[in-house]
Amino acid sequence: MQDPERTPDAPRSSRGKTVIVAFAVLVVLYFGITNGIRWYVSSQIHKSEGVPMPEFELKDLKGQTWTTANLRGKTTVLNFFRSRCPNCLKERDVIRQLHRDVDPSKVQIIGVMTDKVVGYGADVMERTLERFDYQHPILMADRQFIDAFHGAGWAHVTPITYVVDAQGRITHALRGHQTLDTLRSATR
Repeated sequence: MQDPERTPDAPRSSRGKTVIVAFAVLVVLYFGITNGIRWYVSSQIHKSEGVPMPEFELKDLKGQTWTTANLRGKTTVLNFFRSRCPNCLKERDVIRQLHRDVDPSKVQIIGVMTDKVVGYGADVMERTLERFDYQHPILMADRQFIDAFHGAGWAHVTPITYVVDAQGRITHALRGHQTLDTLRSATR
């Protein structure tokens, strides 16, 4: 005989609550881990403020070689981005506008694509570059280059923008989508 206080639906109701609690725990863990990674990367990039830009030599997509030495004498904006990054896509228009606004004899804007280090295929990179038709030089970063700035293990945390003064010192290390006003102010 069935217990009148217990309905046949009780076990299903308990399973439903368990699934909801498990889902909520996973969501909290996901956001907790994501925010922890962002905090850590932010703390790492901010350590570079006030120090000289790392020495490097990389070619851009057009084959021009860029080095730390040939950027001295200008303010340099290094914008780290990747394909499949919604905030990078938002910031792309800001970077394009900044590129149009600055005096190229005083400010050099360089995109730094992290797709190779993240592991995206050439087809993904090509579609991104073709779709967005960047007007400023784009460097294809390798692990060594990213390690010199903030660590290749964090190459997927983008966008990150470094502003380097004419003497070669990093004055701003900015993580996340920046506004045009923020970048204009950083390049003055």
